Amino acid sequence: SPSRRRRRSVRARSMGALVVAASSSPGTPELGNIRVSSNASSSNAAQRRARAANATKTIHLVRHGRTEMNEYLRTNHWADADFRDPMMIDTRLTSEGEAQARALRAITAALEPRPELIVSSPLRRALRTAELAFEDVERDVPRVVCALARERVFHGSDIGRVRSVLAEEHPEWCLEDLGDADAPWWYVAPGCEDPHGTAVLEPVEVFEKRMEEFKVWIDARPEKTIAVVAHWGVCFSLTGEEFQNCELRTLTEQDLIVGNGDFKKYDVFLQDNVQGRVGRFLVSIRNRLSWLF
Repeated sequence: SPSRRRRRSVRARSMGALVVAASSSPGTPELGNIRVSSNASSSNAAQRRARAANATKTIHLVRHGRTEMNEYLRTNHWADADFRDPMMIDTRLTSEGEAQARALRAITAALEPRPELIVSSPLRRALRTAELAFEDVERDVPRVVCALARERVFHGSDIGRVRSVLAEEHPEWCLEDLGDADAPWWYVAPGCEDPHGTAVLEPVEVFEKRMEEFKVWIDARPEKTIAVVAHWGVCFSLTGEEFQNCELRTLTEQDLIVGNGDFKKYDVFLQDNVQGRVGRFLVSIRNRLSWLF
C-alpha cells in the first residue's frame, strides 16, 4: 500500500554520498516504475573514493517533489495500450509534493558544506521545490535558473513556460540563462510547428549532450558548493541512480558522469516497433500485478 511505501531515510552509499529521501513511491514515475537492477563493482567504488579525495566541488543534488503528472501516471501507466498523454504543461507539485519539499528544509538548513549557490531547472516543479526546500538558506546565496538542468522531454509535462512568464512568478531567481523572453528553452523537435503544445521524446543523444554541457557549466562556476534541484532523468544520467521525489544526495563533482545511467535499457520500451510494443505490454502486465500485491 502507499503507506508502506512512504519512507524517510539517511544512508551511505558506496560512492560516499549522503542520501536523504522524503519520498512516497518506489520506482520511476516518468517511466512507469520500471526497475532494472544494477550493482556497482568494488573497482568502481574505489575509483569514486579516489575521485572524492581530489574533489574540487561539492554538489547537493535534489530531485523535485511529487507532481500532478506523477499522480496521473500512478493510475494511467504509459505502457498501457490506451495511454494518452494528458499534456499537463509544466506540471505542478501536488500538496504531497509541497509537503515533501518543506520536510526537506530541516536537512538543507544543516547541510555541510553550506551551499554557495542554488541552481534550479526552469520547470515549475523544480523551482517550487527549490523555493520550499531551501527557504531557510541565507538570502544572499544566489539563486540561478539553468536551462541545461531541465528534464528530458518524455511528456507534455516536460514542456515549460517562457522566461517572461517565469520572471513574474519567480522574481528572486536569475533567469538570464533562459535567453530570449518569449523563446522556448525546452527541447523542440525539428519541424515542430507548436513548441508550446507538442511533446516529442527528446533523443537520448541530444539529452546526454546537454548533460555534458551542464557539467561544463557547473565546473565553470566559481562556487565550491552548489545545490542543484533537477529531475529524474538528470539525476539518473549523472549518477546511475533512480532518485525518489525530494531525495537529496551530497556528491562530489567527480561523481557526476554523463552516462552513469544507461537510458538504452529504458528507451527500448519506447520504440515504435514490435520490440517496443511487446516490451510495453509486458511492463503493463507487471504494473497491474504490482497493484494487486
